[in-house]
Amino acid sequence: MKQRQYVVIMAGGGGTRLWPHSRRSRPKQFLPMLPGGESLLAATVRRTRAVVPIQNTLVVTTASQVPEVRRCLPELPVDNILVEPVGRNTAPCIGLAALTVERRDPAGVMAVLPSDHFVEDEAAFARLLGHALVIADRGYVVTLGVRPTHPETGYGYIQLDSPLVPPAIGQPPSPTDDWADSEYLAAAFVEKPTRERAVEYLASGSYLWNSGMFFFPARRILEELRHHLPALGRLLDELRHHPEHIAARYAEAPPISIDYAVMEKLGANTAGADAAIRVLVGDFGWNDVGSFAAVGALTQSDEQGNHVLGATRAPSPPILVDARDNIVWSSSGQVISAIGVEGLVIAVTEDAVLVLPQGRAQDVREIVTQLQKDGRGELL
Repeated sequence: MKQRQYVVIMAGGGGTRLWPHSRRSRPKQFLPMLPGGESLLAATVRRTRAVVPIQNTLVVTTASQVPEVRRCLPELPVDNILVEPVGRNTAPCIGLAALTVERRDPAGVMAVLPSDHFVEDEAAFARLLGHALVIADRGYVVTLGVRPTHPETGYGYIQLDSPLVPPAIGQPPSPTDDWADSEYLAAAFVEKPTRERAVEYLASGSYLWNSGMFFFPARRILEELRHHLPALGRLLDELRHHPEHIAARYAEAPPISIDYAVMEKLGANTAGADAAIRVLVGDFGWNDVGSFAAVGALTQSDEQGNHVLGATRAPSPPILVDARDNIVWSSSGQVISAIGVEGLVIAVTEDAVLVLPQGRAQDVREIVTQLQKDGRGELL
């Protein structure tokens, strides 16, 4: 069956939550954030190659980011880079990729993955990836829910139709845990919760973090888009017969996420178990690298809990005196020094410096908003 398995990687985002390192021209998926200077995009492709050959890997991106995709993935066939004329969120992106998979193999089954997530246990992830594709080949829509370890307010959640068996959420896995090999049905997809609600979710044993990873036959997702989002369905049908129209017509696609367009509707399980989303439970060290607070997990810390990334390593390592639990990330050749600080993010590029408490990592967008208001787009 492998010849009809495809991986689709969405790499067109222009995230701002890691500014000043992440810019429109080079967002976080292209940055050399991992050991050895590997990018998140390159790591995503590397770990999927254990299951699906690179010849069946498609990367969807924007025209301006094609050079970065080719730099990070020189072995990727050029024809496997799908270009969106303009970003229209994940539902059109996935629809466009599904057309390509269907054209190459009418029975094609696809895994849709973000390009900018981190996975620590790659062997566990590969096992679940293969398992999910097998289930999708039976005609189902499948997602990976991540077993939560704490009441996180920065993620969406998936409610299961029943608690995990055994109820292991919030506890370290043990050899007797069999949830990782079980399929569950999604009862609902829910938005980012308050702290109080997240605590309730964790205690219930029925909620998982929404990883944003989905699996389905190409034909099935195109049918779901036609049904739940007819305007996009009509556009995709036109592009199936007239792919040369993409430059002129793609901007008309409704800008909506796949979660809103399809998954939340299927997750409500109103059509019965046969139509419901299948959920596999992941416990593979997942991190969506959604803020500077999450960046520390990508590197080992020193004895004082400081995490250092980028050019702040040799030959210009930082000088940290009486400094604990900081994240220091530089892409400049300057020597970064800090004395008596704790819990800070210190981010330095050639043209910008950002310093903030890790507890306010989500507030970086306020700096970006201010730069936009000030007309300083050259820094974005």
